[in-house]
Amino acid sequence: SVEHGGSVGSDSGEFSSGQDQSSESNIQQSSLAQWMGISQYSSPEEASQIYVQNQNNYNYVTNKPNDINNNNKINESILLLGCGNSKVGEQFIIHSFLGPIIQIDISSKVTQLMNRRYEKYFKEAPIKRMEYLVDDAASGLTSLEPGCIGGGVLDKGLVDVLHRSLGKIDMRDDDFDGLDGGLPNSGGGSLQKNKTNEGFDDDMTIRNIMKSVHRVLQPSRPFIFFSQSSPEFILRRTLGKSMTCREGMWKDVSVVNLVDYNMLMYKFVKISDEERSELDND
Repeated sequence: SVEHGGSVGSDSGEFSSGQDQSSESNIQQSSLAQWMGISQYSSPEEASQIYVQNQNNYNYVTNKPNDINNNNKINESILLLGCGNSKVGEQFIIHSFLGPIIQIDISSKVTQLMNRRYEKYFKEAPIKRMEYLVDDAASGLTSLEPGCIGGGVLDKGLVDVLHRSLGKIDMRDDDFDGLDGGLPNSGGGSLQKNKTNEGFDDDMTIRNIMKSVHRVLQPSRPFIFFSQSSPEFILRRTLGKSMTCREGMWKDVSVVNLVDYNMLMYKFVKISDEERSELDND
């Protein structure tokens, strides 16, 4: 189903949409914090204080607690895919999300540029809640440990750009099917390359991004991306021709119409092992 929402976020920093619209319009505005299910504190200073309390308890990148007896740790780490020169990570900090904000890009030049842009922040900030890593979402996000992202994964345009670059989907192509391709060295099965399918490699790139994101997310945490493409097309590339939550990877897929931006927000929620077992036993 497609729901309707207002402003979610932009480079200008408006991550909160404000008050709900009238009930007559039946359009509910929601903040990105609500859709991701994470905390947004009253100020960056408060977020920093909470982060300090957790910093000694949890290593977000390795996904390992420093003190296994401490049950008060909070993992609301946020991963941004294909960050480029976007200021979204900065806006997460300014608007008092906990973080850390882990931003990845396949280009080392981009990450070097962004580290120079925020050189003053990295040198002077007593608490650093933002970092840049060189990594490839289509190759497994190997710099991150499985299940290390406890806030959510956000993609402003990587999946959408790949999807749009491929052009029209041939709905008659029975070989064009879902998340069967394994990541490199994953040990999983993979589709054989079919040179008659234009854009086949890029199709597999999108599915491998979905697998990479699934690997680093904690259960019940969301992957959110934005696109102007209709669900019947982009969900076919992310989920396969059946457009269902294949292989027990996702327990929920929802689409929200962001009317303020003429944009659709796609939200995939990772299923837990317990929920997958229940489904298998039904």
